[in-house]
Amino acid sequence: MAKQEFRQRTETNGEVSVTDEIRRGVNGSALAGDIGLDAEEIEWRKAFTGFDEETAAQLESMSGLFDGIAEDLVDEFYDHLTDFERTVDIFNSSSKGIEQLKQTQREYLTELGSGEYGEQYFEKRARIGKLHDLLDLGPRVYLGAYSIYYRGLMDAIAEDAVESAVSEYSDDATDEDIVEEAVEDAVGQVRDQMLAATKLLNLDQQVAMDTYIDSYNKQAEAEAQRRKEVSRQVESAVQEPIQELDTTANQVATETQRIDGLTTDQSENMETIANEVADMSATIEELASTADEVESTSKEAEQLAETGQESADEAIDVMETVRESAATVAEDVDQLQDRVDEIDDIVDVIDDIAEQTNILALNASIEAARAGQEGEGFAVVANEVKSLAEQSQTQASEIEQMVDQIQADTDETVESLAETNDRVEQGIGRVRDAMADFEEITQAVTETTQGIREVADATDEQAASAEEIASMLDDAVDKAREVSDAVDEIAAATEQQSESMRNIDESVTRLTADD
Repeated sequence: MAKQEFRQRTETNGEVSVTDEIRRGVNGSALAGDIGLDAEEIEWRKAFTGFDEETAAQLESMSGLFDGIAEDLVDEFYDHLTDFERTVDIFNSSSKGIEQLKQTQREYLTELGSGEYGEQYFEKRARIGKLHDLLDLGPRVYLGAYSIYYRGLMDAIAEDAVESAVSEYSDDATDEDIVEEAVEDAVGQVRDQMLAATKLLNLDQQVAMDTYIDSYNKQAEAEAQRRKEVSRQVESAVQEPIQELDTTANQVATETQRIDGLTTDQSENMETIANEVADMSATIEELASTADEVESTSKEAEQLAETGQESADEAIDVMETVRESAATVAEDVDQLQDRVDEIDDIVDVIDDIAEQTNILALNASIEAARAGQEGEGFAVVANEVKSLAEQSQTQASEIEQMVDQIQADTDETVESLAETNDRVEQGIGRVRDAMADFEEITQAVTETTQGIREVADATDEQAASAEEIASMLDDAVDKAREVSDAVDEIAAATEQQSESMRNIDESVTRLTADD
């Protein structure tokens, strides 16, 4: 099923994540430099692994063996990988077809016996490791698939040793010492060849693991840098609207103080005509109370803005509270406008009363003039009433000017509150965007941590592979014993043939003597 799916996806040109252009851009030399794999490091790793000139010579002598098994072993390798849907998906993300991938693997196998294991060899291994990482072919798949190579190499080496022993000692293996020597040579050959191949494969795996770890480290560093950048963005996104909000709140407080001052002046002026407009005092007190409430609400908004700086989460709640407070202030300002309209109506009434009083005073003056000397006292009273009416008109005019000023200031406050609401909405949007970025970083870091954990798991699997190699060596010893048994059988058969030849010779001798 998986093989058929692979063919279908390949034929339909499914989504490809590693193209030929990307593949050409992977520089093995640069990668080796990134993971510190220079000439000195390579020599140290060789020495630590026990990879010396004798090992290189041993591998070079196995060149024919590698060439001989490359075709069948690579076919078996890819037959195994295409049995699993996860690895099929990995292959589908490469622009190379299955046959191209097989050819690359054959070249890799034959290069094991090239005899050249310097910087160029390890740079090529680093490049292959990076391509595996780009394909998301992690350590688990990479190391797990090596069991196919271990088994194939073990079988080929063991068979080669058996054939060599049988071929070398089949004709003259008549001595027990020779048989023992054949067994020792076969076991030694298996041991030396398998150990040489294992050392080289171990070095290859070291380079691949370094490439994976380097990639994970770079991802972690990139995500850490991204987290710092997002933190700065969050700080900027929160501070800017809060600073704007603080400025607006201060403006509201200033306007409120101006309104309070105007209403105080108005109250003082209204005291001079308290007898004519007794209800106006209560209205002014109500205006003052409303102004205090606006000031209190503005201070509350400022405190909420300062609290919003503590964290990105609390910033959203604070902005919502400020928005509600701003709405309350707007309602209070609307009420203030209503009260101002009422004052304006009262001023109109006062103005009408003063005008009527002035007319009455004029009429009284006329009547006093008609009365002559008896009306002089009445004329004095009429003049006083006229003076009071004119003073009332003057005060009413001043109050009307103050009311106009209050209305203008109220309009400015309403506009400021509307602008505050708009900026709060923008701030909420920015903080929510920042919170979404935090969620993505958390997920990226989690993925990076999981990748590093996968490397640790892969290391455990590599240890298991080492145990499997030990088991394979035990199998090789068993096969060597089989070689010994086969040589013993050949020796016994040869001895029987020699005995038969001696018997024939004796029979011929006797026949000749009889003649």
